[in-house]
Amino acid sequence: MLTFRLTPLWLLLALSMYGAEGFAATSADTPWEVVTTTDGSTAVERHEAAAVVVEGQYYLLGGRSDRPLEVYDPVTGRWRVIGDAPQQLHHFQPVAIGSKIYILGAFTSGYPNETNVSKIYVFDTATELWSTVGNMPSGRLRGSAAAVVFDGEIYVLGGNTQGHSGGAVNWFDRYDPVSKDWDILPNAPHARDHFSAVVVNGKLVAAAGRTTEQPDPFANAVTATDVFDFATSSWTVGTDIPTARAGALAAAAGSEVLVAGGEINTTSEALRTTEAYDVKTDSWRSLKSLNTGRHSGGGAVIGSQWHLVAGSDKRGGGGETDSHEMLELEIDTDQDGDGLSNIAETSVYNTDPLDPDSDGDGANDGNEVDAGSDPNRVDTDEDGLSDGAEINIHRSSPVVVDTDEDGLGDGAEVLIWESDPLKQDSDDDGLADADEVERGTNINQADTDSDGLSDSAEIIAGTDPLKADSDSDGLNDAEDPEPLTPRPTDPTDPTDPTDPTDPTDPTDPGVVKSGGGALTWLLVSLGVARIFRHRRF
Repeated sequence: MLTFRLTPLWLLLALSMYGAEGFAATSADTPWEVVTTTDGSTAVERHEAAAVVVEGQYYLLGGRSDRPLEVYDPVTGRWRVIGDAPQQLHHFQPVAIGSKIYILGAFTSGYPNETNVSKIYVFDTATELWSTVGNMPSGRLRGSAAAVVFDGEIYVLGGNTQGHSGGAVNWFDRYDPVSKDWDILPNAPHARDHFSAVVVNGKLVAAAGRTTEQPDPFANAVTATDVFDFATSSWTVGTDIPTARAGALAAAAGSEVLVAGGEINTTSEALRTTEAYDVKTDSWRSLKSLNTGRHSGGGAVIGSQWHLVAGSDKRGGGGETDSHEMLELEIDTDQDGDGLSNIAETSVYNTDPLDPDSDGDGANDGNEVDAGSDPNRVDTDEDGLSDGAEINIHRSSPVVVDTDEDGLGDGAEVLIWESDPLKQDSDDDGLADADEVERGTNINQADTDSDGLSDSAEIIAGTDPLKADSDSDGLNDAEDPEPLTPRPTDPTDPTDPTDPTDPTDPTDPGVVKSGGGALTWLLVSLGVARIFRHRRF
C-alpha cells in the first residue's frame, strides 16, 4: 500500500530559504564572544587537551601534566571539577556515544618521546566513573590521532607513532564499541598529526595538522584537505587550507567544517585565524578571528554555539590559558524538530536533518535513538513490526524480538495471534501464549471450548481444553463429576441407542440412512469448527 506524508509548512519555508541542505552558513561578520561564568569559575589552564559535549554539557579533558576532568554547564554558567583521569592523557580527540566519552589514540608522558596509550578509556557521564573497555591493535598504536563517530562506530585517523620524533602515519581504522572489533580501512592520502577530524554530510574531513619530527617539530605543515566519503568508502583530496597550521580546533556547522587557531613555525604566537571549508563546493572562506590566539585547547559545539576553551597562546606549551570564547554558528540546531541536533544527525547518526523520520517507519529519529533502535532501519529487531508501530502503538521494544519473553515474537503476537506483546499470558488463563499456540487453544479466550473450565484448569485436570465434553457423555466438563469417565448406560432406557430391538439401531447393517442424519451433520459441523480454530490460532 502506498503511503504519503505531508511536508510541514515550516519545513517547506526552511527548504526555500536554505536550499536542499537546509543550513544557513555562519556569517563572516559574526564575532567571537568572550564567555564569563556566573560564579567566577574558570577552567584549569591546560594545552594538548580536548573537549566534547554530552547532553548539552561541555567536558574538558586531558592536557600536559595531570589535569582534572571538568564540566561546564551552559545553563548555570558554571565550571565544576569532576576529578582526575586514570592516567596522564594528552594529544587525542574524544568522541561521545550516548552518555559515554571514549578516548583512544592518545599520548602520555613527556616531550619529545611521548608514549602511545594502548588502552581505550571510557568515561560514563551518568555515573562519572572511568573504565577500560579494550586496547588498540598493537600494530596500530599511535597518539595525536583524530577520532570521529559515524553510524555508531568510531573511526581513528592519522597520528604519530613516535611522539614528536617522527613517525606520522596516514592510517585509518574503525572500532565497533559493541563487538570490540577493529577493521583496517584504506589509508588517507596524507599522513598527519596534531589535527582534528570532523564529519559533515556523510563525509569525514581532515584539514590542517603536520608531520611532526625533530629538529623542528613545528614545521612540515600539511595543507591538503583529505575527504573520506562513507557512502563510497573512498578518499578524495580537496582544496588546500589557506592558512597552514597544526594544533587547530575544528567543528561542523551545516555543510562546512570550521577550523580555528593553531600554531606554525613562522611565528611564536598562536594563531587567531578562523576559516571554513564547504564540502559541497570544495572551497574555503575566512571568518572573524579569535579574540585570543590558541592551539591545542578544547573545542566543541553546544547547540548552535562553538565553544573554545584553554590551550596555549604561544607556540609550544609556554602560554597555557583558561580563556573561553564562543562563536554563534547561525544554524538551526534541530530543523526537523525530531529531538536530534542537525550536527548529531549528519555527524553521528547519518540521518536526514530535514526529515524527522528518516526511515519512514512512523517513529521520529530522536525517539528511535532514545529507544535504542536504528533511525535508518524500518524494523530494527526484524520481528515483523516497524519501529514506529512498536514505539507508538504497541509499546513493545523495537530492539527485542520478544518483548514479553513468552516464546512468541512481537510481530507474531500482533499480526497472527492478535495477542498482547507485553503480556506472557494474554487471556490470563494460566497458560503462556506460546504454550497455547502449541496446544491449539485460543490465546485470547481463557476458556477455549466454553465448557466453564479455563484452559489451564483443564490441562491440570487432564481434560481436553478444545472439547467441552471430554468424555463425550453428554455433560460439559465443568458439570461432569467425572469428566474423563463416560456415564454408564441403563439397559432399560428406551432411548438407549444400543437397544437391539431398536429399529433405528445404527449398528444394524441393514439400515441405510439417506444424507447421514442429524448426528452426522453435527459431527461434521464440530469438525469444521475445530479446523477453523486450528487455522486461526
